[in-house]
Amino acid sequence: MILFSGWFDQTPIRIHSHNDYTHAKPFYEAVQNKAFSIEADVFVVGDSLMVAHSKKEIKAGNTLDKMYLQPIVAFSKTKDFYRFQLMIDFKESWDLTYPVLLKALKPYEKLFSKGKVSLVISGNRPPHNTFHLYPEMIKFDGLPGVNYAPEDLKKVTMISANFADYSKWKGVGEIPEADQNRLSALVVAAYQINKPFRFWGAPDTENYWKQSLSGIINTDKVTEATNYFKTK
Repeated sequence: MILFSGWFDQTPIRIHSHNDYTHAKPFYEAVQNKAFSIEADVFVVGDSLMVAHSKKEIKAGNTLDKMYLQPIVAFSKTKDFYRFQLMIDFKESWDLTYPVLLKALKPYEKLFSKGKVSLVISGNRPPHNTFHLYPEMIKFDGLPGVNYAPEDLKKVTMISANFADYSKWKGVGEIPEADQNRLSALVVAAYQINKPFRFWGAPDTENYWKQSLSGIINTDKVTEATNYFKTK
C-alpha cells in the first residue's frame, strides 16, 4: 500500500466525503469525522447554485450557500475548526457556472482567500493551461496524464481519476496484479509532482480500503471509513 502524508496534515490516509449532500447529515458528518475534503455537485438555477446529483433531484432551498457556505462560516468560529477543502463539482459548463459561483462566494471571500478552507473545482473546468489566471482562492482537481505548466500545477490540489477506467475489479478478493500495476503507476506519477491521488468510482468497502493504493479514500461512508482507519 502506498501512503502519502504532508500535503494537508500528518494523517497518512485522508477521507474525501463523496456526494456529501446525499448523506444523512450533509457537511456535519464530514467535519465531525475530520474529513479533509467535502464534495458538493452544483447546477445553476437562476442566480443560485443548487446542490444535487442531477437536475431532476434538485430540491427547493438546497443551495450551496445554505448547505455549505453558511455552515462553513459557523464552523470556522468554533473550537473544533480545522483546515479542509470544499470541492465543488460543476455539472454544467464552466462559463455558465463560474460567474454564479463568484457571486455566491462574495460574502465569504475572507474565509477562502485566507486559506482557512480550500476551494477546489472539479467537473467542468476551464482549460488546464489557464488555471493560473484565476483568483488565488480558486483551486482545481487535477487529472492524470496532463503535463501541467508549473504556474498551473500550483493551482492543483490533487489528481483524481475514475477507478473503473483502469480496473473492472468489483471489490471481491484481491485486486488483480495487472490492475494494481496500472493503478499504482497513476499514484506514483502524482507523487512525483507532489500531489495526492484520489480514485472515485472504486468499491466503497473495507476490502477496498484495505488494499487502497492511494492516500485519499473517496467514500460515501464517511463515519465507517474513518473508524476503519482509526483501528487499522
